[in-house]
Amino acid sequence: MSESLSAVVVAAGRSQRMGFDKLLTPLAGKPLLLHTLDRLFRTEAPREIVLVVRPGSEMEMQQIIAPLGRSNSIRLVPGGAQRQDSVWNGLHAVSPESEFVMVHDAARPFVTKELIDTVLAAAKLSNAAVCGSPCSDSLKEVGEDGLVKQTVDRSRLWTVQTPQIFRTQLLRDAYQGALSTGAIFTDDTAVVEAMGHPVRIVLYHGINLKVTTPIDWKVAEAFLQGDMTDSPGGALLRKHLHDMNNHLTPLMGYAFLLANELQNDERLKKFATSVQTASERCQMTTAEMQRIVREIFPKKGE
Repeated sequence: MSESLSAVVVAAGRSQRMGFDKLLTPLAGKPLLLHTLDRLFRTEAPREIVLVVRPGSEMEMQQIIAPLGRSNSIRLVPGGAQRQDSVWNGLHAVSPESEFVMVHDAARPFVTKELIDTVLAAAKLSNAAVCGSPCSDSLKEVGEDGLVKQTVDRSRLWTVQTPQIFRTQLLRDAYQGALSTGAIFTDDTAVVEAMGHPVRIVLYHGINLKVTTPIDWKVAEAFLQGDMTDSPGGALLRKHLHDMNNHLTPLMGYAFLLANELQNDERLKKFATSVQTASERCQMTTAEMQRIVREIFPKKGE
């Protein structure tokens, strides 16, 4: 791609909910952190990777990432007390020539080139973009006594993930202004929103799990070992279905962006909406096919 895209990978957390250092613990044969970095290298999307780590762990991290073979292209930066401090430190290490920067959680090992390209396309339109999906669960506001206070209307609510991609200077300016206020942000798009800049969201139904709890760990392990089946035919079918999902992801994202760019009275609006609906139905069909394949060709241990 012609754009200069940098990546800030946030790996400075303490894994408190997991109970152990999840990023450095072997998962499906290698540390979780290496799965994420290896996926980023394979996308060939970011031209540089800034890895934000816990202060004092730089030497240990160098040893952990050495097996990647391209560890020399990773710049290590110490993190801060809060996530926003870590991202700010990472932004300082991003090259001045960087046009766009993506912020990504080190605990999300399923990032793909198609996902990055889709979010980047949205960032070109609005200078700030994030992937996510509409809330499917019912939402409740709960009081300190544990009783439900009200049901929250979910019709316009989305959950967001990473990567989140911004014009580099925009994110720097947003952090410069936001950090001076003393406010706490757990999401980079919120920092940009705080300065009054709109953020475009990209629909994503693919696997983009953040490994946070022991259950997440087991789910991630199952997906990362997806090619370890008793049947070569099952492995091939799983691979093709996985590839199909990866190709459907940008199609759904681009159709969503196009449909939202057009006015309701434009002739292309109906066409774009139809493409979006068709791609979503294809994704649902693929998911059902994956379920059937898992039943016919179970993995070891299933």
